[in-house]
Amino acid sequence: MRAIKTGLCLAALMTLPGLTGCASHGADTAPAAAWGEPRFAAWQETDPAYRFYPGDSFEVIVHSAPELSRTVEIGPDGRVALPLISDLMVAGRTDREIGDTIARAYAQNVLVNPMVEVRRAGLGPQNIIVGGEVNAPGLVEMTGPIGALEAVMLAGGFQNTAARGDVVVLRRAPGGDMMMRTVNLHDALRARQGADTIQIRRHDIIFVPRSTVAEVNLFVEQYVMGIVPLDQAMSFAIADAITNN
Repeated sequence: MRAIKTGLCLAALMTLPGLTGCASHGADTAPAAAWGEPRFAAWQETDPAYRFYPGDSFEVIVHSAPELSRTVEIGPDGRVALPLISDLMVAGRTDREIGDTIARAYAQNVLVNPMVEVRRAGLGPQNIIVGGEVNAPGLVEMTGPIGALEAVMLAGGFQNTAARGDVVVLRRAPGGDMMMRTVNLHDALRARQGADTIQIRRHDIIFVPRSTVAEVNLFVEQYVMGIVPLDQAMSFAIADAITNN
């Protein structure tokens, strides 16, 4: 991973009044930022439990009342409909967290000491967003494991103005904060030893700056910050904004 350069001022990706100043970023610590600029959490290479989002489906097994067991799909609002209880918000939660949520709902008025198990049944679209100096910016669906370079190629490849050595990857940390790191795809294109081959995850955002990575602060402020979690509907909204600017 390349450490983000120090002292780079915001570049003019798009005009945003009141957003000025410089940010200093370190490789392993949260960057300092001037007032009004995004603050990023330290990057974590973790393998967290899968979290469910709209479009995913799972099997609900109620061991203490088998007649209530069924397979359900998470709706666009992040909720699922189950018999005898109100619709439940489950988006952004793990299978164990969803099982606990369902068990508590049934325990209120329906069942005594319900035993609920949740098993993943199907996955919705595994979307990411690729923006900046690529030929087809917007929403990209992953059909399998891909790296940052493959993500850029799925978005039409680099434009001639792209800074290929400072491609930015944005990801939500487990606690909800935004993490940022850069990858050197200039080396990856030439298959050089030591090239960064980070694996992209669902809802990641890849941003290819025009000249310096400092542009990412403005991009994040305008399209990303405050979106927790990045759900399917918001993915389309951001992708549309990227495409039309």
